[in-house]
Amino acid sequence: MKYRKTFFSTSLSLIFLSSLCLSQETQDTENFLDGQTQYQLFCAECHEGALLEAPRRAAFELYPPKRIVDSLEYGVMATSGMALTRKQKRNVAYYLTGKQLNEDRTESVSFDCKSGFNTNAKLKTAVLWNGWGGEITNTRHQGDEFGLTKNNVAQLALKWAFAFPGATRARSQPVVTEEITFIGSQEGNIYALDNSSGCPWWTFSADAEVRGAIYVATNQHGVPETLLFGDFAGSAYAVDAQSGKLIWKRPVHDHPQATITGSVIGYENTLIVPVSSLEVLLAARVSYPCCTFRGAVVALNIKTGEELWRTYTTDKPQPTILSTAGTQQFGPSGAPIWSSPTIDSKRGLVYVGTGENYSSPANGYSDAVLAIDLTSGDIIWSAQLTKDDAWNGACSRGTPNCPEEDGPDYDIGASPILTRDVNGRDVILVGQKSGMVYALDPDKNGELIWEQRAGSGGTMGGIHYGMSTDGEKLFVGVSDLPTNNPYNYGPAHPGIHALDVQTGEVLWRNDLPNKCTESQFLCWQGISAAVSSTPELVFAGGLDGILRAFDSTDGSTLWETNTRRSFGIRNGIEATGGSIEADGPVIMNGKLFITTGYEKWGEAPGNTLLVYSINGE
Repeated sequence: MKYRKTFFSTSLSLIFLSSLCLSQETQDTENFLDGQTQYQLFCAECHEGALLEAPRRAAFELYPPKRIVDSLEYGVMATSGMALTRKQKRNVAYYLTGKQLNEDRTESVSFDCKSGFNTNAKLKTAVLWNGWGGEITNTRHQGDEFGLTKNNVAQLALKWAFAFPGATRARSQPVVTEEITFIGSQEGNIYALDNSSGCPWWTFSADAEVRGAIYVATNQHGVPETLLFGDFAGSAYAVDAQSGKLIWKRPVHDHPQATITGSVIGYENTLIVPVSSLEVLLAARVSYPCCTFRGAVVALNIKTGEELWRTYTTDKPQPTILSTAGTQQFGPSGAPIWSSPTIDSKRGLVYVGTGENYSSPANGYSDAVLAIDLTSGDIIWSAQLTKDDAWNGACSRGTPNCPEEDGPDYDIGASPILTRDVNGRDVILVGQKSGMVYALDPDKNGELIWEQRAGSGGTMGGIHYGMSTDGEKLFVGVSDLPTNNPYNYGPAHPGIHALDVQTGEVLWRNDLPNKCTESQFLCWQGISAAVSSTPELVFAGGLDGILRAFDSTDGSTLWETNTRRSFGIRNGIEATGGSIEADGPVIMNGKLFITTGYEKWGEAPGNTLLVYSINGE
């Protein structure tokens, strides 16, 4: 009897477990089908190709489900997510990724490689590329780089690669010393990587994606002490460079859609933080009361995080009119700051480039260069490059929140460059999505010295993320996507070009060839990402994923490598490259650092930091 009872109990247990499995399978199927339904209703139109900025459906297979849920709840897809319940959002993530979101799971990062770092050792070597532009004037030029020359650049080969866990884009530009690389990631992790192997010394987790370059505060010998950066949720951070421990964290704006995408920059004990916003996308929603965000520059104490001053780019928005759908409108608004500020220590100023207004009326600080007092935050002068540019996501979708100006969306997305020309005159160089380049006089309140058209321009550039200069030539990357219509002018010049810093004359052009093959992702030979240079070379990565070196004298192509491919298993993770959209090459003592992969705008996703050296040594 005892045997029969045990057998009977076991049989019941098996039946119960089987029914549980069947029940779970049924529930999983129902969740999957519901996710498919919600995706088709609220997401498919944009992600199946109708909206260029939206990632392609195929890219979602590489996403962790949490990223999709977060995006639908409070990220860039919050507009669509408003129509969905929490369960439906999770079902959409399950349908797109094939994985259920486990909210009880604690994320941890481990790597299948070993760093040579001794935790008791101290950092010893100086920062050789700091912040976005290499130094506070944002020239993106390594004037003392002689390890890479015209004679040996063709010998560049991969030294090591690092694959970011859970990432489909890699756009936080690295900061480097001889012994270590500091870089942020899409998942909000900061990595300190051993430059001999690419293995982590330590990691730190911020609240959200870190898109910009880190700025490193150093000791008197230039050795890193404090890492400073912003995250996509709108907070600034200070982290100990040696240990990765948090020193302080501070939100920098009170608007719920505020974000930090531009790189922070420091001078003495002041950290300058540019603030932009996602409200430009939410405005596409018919019932959204557009718009109340105003761009800002915020100064913080580097040691304590205390706010020193803040400067807004518009007056406080006030109610204006009702849209044709009856929704209350507000203005002025917008004029965000997407790029890294530039420091003028000689004049005690910080220069920032602004974007378009989000709503009417357009004001005088949109699409402009602002000169702000480093001590007080007062705007000393402004130079507006495009007037009456009020635009938001409603304009491209034909919904009622589009302002009456319906402007061309000509942001200044590239950091202003402060340099000195061959005659010793200080010049501010500015590239715009319009395809125009400007030289401004800092001694005459930003008075125009010259202007030159480098490309046909448009909402996707034109000049998108950054130029480089040696003081004699200005090296300009131009994307000129064919989808820029109707805001483009003249012939497209996707590629790399050199202008005379003194006169603006075009010295040479290299309109790049189309080497794209058939793909489910967008491929284009234009240069959207920032450009970097040395005395002999110019380096730029393309939307097609090709990284190139050009002769700075005549623009001829001396070396190229296609990063839009698999690099195998690196640090225990599959490393893949894709489009190079935003961050530019970092150059240091014969080494070249580049991130690759960008899944927005229909481009090719990827998750990799690549490091090249002569013969890979």
